[in-house]
Amino acid sequence: MSPKFVRGGERPKPQPGTIVDLRPYELHGTLYYAVHYQLDGEEVRREARLSFDMIHAGPQAGDRVLIQQIVGVVDRMSRDESAQSPEPSDQATSR
Repeated sequence: MSPKFVRGGERPKPQPGTIVDLRPYELHGTLYYAVHYQLDGEEVRREARLSFDMIHAGPQAGDRVLIQQIVGVVDRMSRDESAQSPEPSDQATSR
């Protein structure tokens, strides 16, 4: 797949962050999410409003995400697969 380009150059790299809180709502029959998120290394909470096709399926508070922005406007939020914790081991089970 070819990289996306924006006027004046290549699209900025996604920034890692965490979903702090989110609220689904419907507008004219389309599902949207009001997402409060925090970029890594910042203490400020930000908000984005995204339609269902601009965010990964089943978003939840605490999800690690990659946030794509153009001129400060979030246009896509995807799950950060590299940040997923490994499955817990069964070593704690009794024998």
